[in-house]
Amino acid sequence: MWLASLAVGELSGQSTGDATSPSPTEKILASAQSAALERHYSQAIKILRAALREHPGDTAIQLELGRSYLAIGEDDKAGRLFSEVLAKEPGNRSAQLELARALAFQRNYERSDQLYRQLLAANATDEAAAIGLTSNLIHQGRSTEAAATDEAALRYHPNSLRLLEYKDRIASGLLGGEERALPASTNSFSTSMDYINDSAGNHSWLGAERLEYRLRPGLTSDLHLEQQFLHSLDDAREVVETFSELLRWRPLDRLGISAGGGGLRFYKGDVRAIYEATLTGQIADHLLVGGGFSRIPVVPDAEAAEHHLTAQGWEAFALWTPENWQVNVRATRRHYTDENVGGQQWAEIFHRWNTSKLTYLAGYRFRHYGFAMDVAHGYFSPDNYQSHQAALGLTLHSRRRYRGEIMAHIGGESIASGADFHTAWEISARNQVTFGHYELNLDYSRFHMAQVTGAFRADAARFEFAYHF
Repeated sequence: MWLASLAVGELSGQSTGDATSPSPTEKILASAQSAALERHYSQAIKILRAALREHPGDTAIQLELGRSYLAIGEDDKAGRLFSEVLAKEPGNRSAQLELARALAFQRNYERSDQLYRQLLAANATDEAAAIGLTSNLIHQGRSTEAAATDEAALRYHPNSLRLLEYKDRIASGLLGGEERALPASTNSFSTSMDYINDSAGNHSWLGAERLEYRLRPGLTSDLHLEQQFLHSLDDAREVVETFSELLRWRPLDRLGISAGGGGLRFYKGDVRAIYEATLTGQIADHLLVGGGFSRIPVVPDAEAAEHHLTAQGWEAFALWTPENWQVNVRATRRHYTDENVGGQQWAEIFHRWNTSKLTYLAGYRFRHYGFAMDVAHGYFSPDNYQSHQAALGLTLHSRRRYRGEIMAHIGGESIASGADFHTAWEISARNQVTFGHYELNLDYSRFHMAQVTGAFRADAARFEFAYHF
């Protein structure tokens, strides 16, 4: 107990005094640190912000609050707190280290490197500064400088596991230094709007609201509301509303079960039930498989909505993710309420190349849709469709707040049984901006296929706003 009290006293920069009578600041720090150890960062931040109002300018509280902000990705707020401490105490080593770490997470390596070098110039045996600088240099691809920094530090700390790890990574030519695993948000609320305009004159507006809430560890509720407005040149406007709730349960680390249902309401008041149940299991490292049974709505355009269609059947899927690879396979077979029967097979394989600022992706995608009848009810006209396409992608993650991605597919498609293949392509651009708990997504796509089972060219735009809590 005395040692724990002493450690808190050193962190706060205050004398511990009587070990059995911690100061108010020590109690606050101990309470916040206990919450942080349990990964309850929101609680720790609440405690520390209240304490800072009572003790404005307290260096220890500012430092601990900054660390909690760093843990949830609020790098700007953390950086401001560390800078305030350094404005009062320019030689505060803890504030220098934490500010350098915050700048590195923002990929501002120049300023971060400068702080780490200042600390090493003042004390060549500073292990934390050497680890931080080596990590930065690895991320920047400056392997020669990283190796020299690491070797110099190992002379003082020959048993440092982190320095030895970096030495092995540099020797193996691997990128990636210190990484931060942000805590996953337990709950989220999102609202989105999609618009699709295709070459056949179909227009679709889709508004959706979604609430994911953890009821208890391992059990999550997913509530989904959707409003779809459909119209075309030859069909009257249709409005379709969907309500559903899905419960996800993870009884074991490698086993997931989900089940739920809801209702589908068409323009003239006709209501259809929808439901789904899925079982997912991780049967080996990097290999996930699953299957399910469901009834889903079929409303890609106004013509299909007039027939009040749903489809019922099974689905099977697998995901394999060896290092830098991703292989997805999916197959379905469903019976439609217009007595049609449809089957789909879809597969893709990708390889990724990662750098400090960019991720490159290349691969292949196959799709096949087949139907027993050509009923021409809007959701499908030919009885058979297949495509083979190469995939090329680029992801930009220059800052923690912004993530940009562009993806292109090009190849050939056949739009009927025995038909020749013709050139088919599509391109999509995604933009994601994150501000703490808030997330904004703005996407645009140019499809050669407007629907999952149709063969029209289309433009699609998507806006989504989400709050994670």
